[in-house]
Amino acid sequence: MRHLNIFTTALLLFVCQTTFAQYDHDYDEYGNPIYIGNQYQYNSYSDDLEEGWGNVYIEYSPMQRVSSAKGVDKRTFHAATFGVNYNFQLGYSPVYLGASFEATGAWFTKRYSGGTKYSVDLYYSKIPINLSFRFNISDGFAIAPYGGAYIKWNIYGEEREKDKYGNTETWRLFDDEYTYDNDYNRFQFGYQAGVKLIIANCVTIGASWQADLTNFCKYYDSYSKKEEREKFRGFAFSLGYGF
Repeated sequence: MRHLNIFTTALLLFVCQTTFAQYDHDYDEYGNPIYIGNQYQYNSYSDDLEEGWGNVYIEYSPMQRVSSAKGVDKRTFHAATFGVNYNFQLGYSPVYLGASFEATGAWFTKRYSGGTKYSVDLYYSKIPINLSFRFNISDGFAIAPYGGAYIKWNIYGEEREKDKYGNTETWRLFDDEYTYDNDYNRFQFGYQAGVKLIIANCVTIGASWQADLTNFCKYYDSYSKKEEREKFRGFAFSLGYGF
């Protein structure tokens, strides 16, 4: 317990040292110290960060399409994203409010034992809104954990089945001509939480968890005898360049 108390005290001292204002002094011609102002430690190495920072990034995510029905296998989609974001500093604190725009393509393919190939293409855009906390560890290196919510717009989706003879059947997911009773939702809401490493004030490496809060689709399951729902969730890994 003594070691734990010592560690906790040291951690609190470190946080106070790196978070609150630091007073700088100079010396007059007689050698007496004079106060020249204060500096915020988390911005001490870059004046450009005083009003905000942003980046462009690419992202890969093995997103899972998860059903509420029991016994249904999760479908893992390979999703690739291009995004851009900007983070606005809130006052003189290390807290930032960030907004992003993302464009994503996701694909799933499965081949059955009888030779039938089933595939899904899905394209959507997202607007994530996050609060982040930027902790500058050293000159040019920082950690920024974040969390928030997103709005997603499903632009286009298509399912295909191709049998071993080459015959293909296609369904457009958001077209009433191919689906019924608005089974697929164009607009969704969700949340994300993650962390970014910022290297040399320009390169960012990130990882996050993302999950839908509203349904991607609903359908009647003949086994459970009730309406089931599906959503997307999964980890995402990003690489970006700051500006």
